[in-house]
Amino acid sequence: MQALFDLAHHSHGQPVPLHLIAQRQELSLPFLEQIFNRLKKAGIVASVRGPKGGYIITRPCNMVTVGDVLRLTDTSFYASAKEDPVTAKSALRADVKMNELLWKQLSSHITDFMDTITLADLCVESHSNTCPDCTCPAYTKGVQEQLDSGARPRCAALG
Repeated sequence: MQALFDLAHHSHGQPVPLHLIAQRQELSLPFLEQIFNRLKKAGIVASVRGPKGGYIITRPCNMVTVGDVLRLTDTSFYASAKEDPVTAKSALRADVKMNELLWKQLSSHITDFMDTITLADLCVESHSNTCPDCTCPAYTKGVQEQLDSGARPRCAALG
């Protein structure tokens, strides 16, 4: 998610080399290559070859949700808590049906929430929406106005 946010913030309508994203975000280049391959297959990013090549986001940022990205890049995201050994040990002692019900509800809430947050929302809320070639200026202006007026809570305020 942080690599895609970096791409949205630094692209300014131009391809961004993956090694620069890896360097800025302190992430492994081979790891990012795997992630961006998944994003490319899903049509969220495209690669541009050549000396000024790199990756671009193929959709307006307000059309890419955090949920979209996490489902593609972190397939274990929704099950990660269940896979934690400490949690698993506790789950064995808990009522199995109740545990399954709660995890299904939690997964549903996480999915619903992640599907409401877009790259554009993250850019606006972090005050990083400085791209002169913004792909969704009307949307980001509307989000900023809603945040300023208090009509929309910030992501961090959604408790």
